[in-house]
Amino acid sequence: MISLFWLVSLGLVVTAGAGTVVAYEVCRRYVLGKDAGLWAIATKALRQSWRQATLVGLLAVPVAAVGILTLSYLPTLGLAEVWVPLLVIGLFLLLLVFWCLPLVARFTNPTWRQVRNGLTLGLTTPSLTFLLGIAVVLGSVAIWNFMPAVFVVPGLILLWWCYLLERFFVARGYVPPEPEEAEV
Repeated sequence: MISLFWLVSLGLVVTAGAGTVVAYEVCRRYVLGKDAGLWAIATKALRQSWRQATLVGLLAVPVAAVGILTLSYLPTLGLAEVWVPLLVIGLFLLLLVFWCLPLVARFTNPTWRQVRNGLTLGLTTPSLTFLLGIAVVLGSVAIWNFMPAVFVVPGLILLWWCYLLERFFVARGYVPPEPEEAEV
C-alpha cells in the first residue's frame, strides 16, 4: 500500500514531496508501533507539511532535469565522461528525498533549515547514505529484472530507511526514545 501510494505521488512530480512525507510518516508510525489509521496519519501529515514538503520536493526537479540532460549526453560522450556527474546528481537526489523530506515530516523548522540540515546529516553520515545508496541500487536492479517488484520494493526501502532514521535520531538525541510499554 505504501509503495503504490508513494509511486503515484512521485509520478505527479508536484506532489512528490508531500507524498514522500506522508509515506515516511506512515512508515514511522508503523516502525514505532503506533496505529492511528492510514487516512488519519495521511491527512495530518498533509495538513502539517504540505507547503514545505512541496517546496523541498520541487527542489529535486531541477536536479533530476540536470540528471536527464547529463544522461542524454551518454551516447556522444561515453560512460567515462558522464559517470561522475550522474553519481553527484544521484547523491543530491538521494539526500533530498531520503534525508530532507523525512526531516520535514519529523521536525518543525523553516524550509531552508530543513534542506540545510538534511544535506548536512546526509553528508556527515556517509555510512548511512552509502548504505541507502546500495539499497536503492539493489532495489532498482530488482525492479528492472522483475517489474512487479515496483509494488513492493520502494515501500520496503522506505520502511527500512525509516527504521534506521528513527534509531539515528534517538541515538543522536534529536528525539527522546519511545517509552517501552509495561508488560501486564
